[in-house]
Amino acid sequence: MSAQPAEPPPGPQRPRSAAEIRRALPAAMREQFDQALKDAALRERAHVLGLWRGIAIEAADGRGDEQVRQAAAGTLQAYTLQEWERRNGTAG
Repeated sequence: MSAQPAEPPPGPQRPRSAAEIRRALPAAMREQFDQALKDAALRERAHVLGLWRGIAIEAADGRGDEQVRQAAAGTLQAYTLQEWERRNGTAG
């Protein structure tokens, strides 16, 4: 019996290797990723990959960009945790 979930969790999957990160990036960002890896010293490589992993995940889900635009414009519909619990019937 395996402790692994039967199906991957919902949402963008986390790319693990440099090749997976590169594939997950939009084509327009791949050259910049390649250059960042090339310029990184060996001790910096894990940090650079971590940063680009986050960029690849964000780029795969355009909702984040829209939420940032809405927040900057003051039109993002956001709630405190207490408001969210009341709205969803989970308040204690």
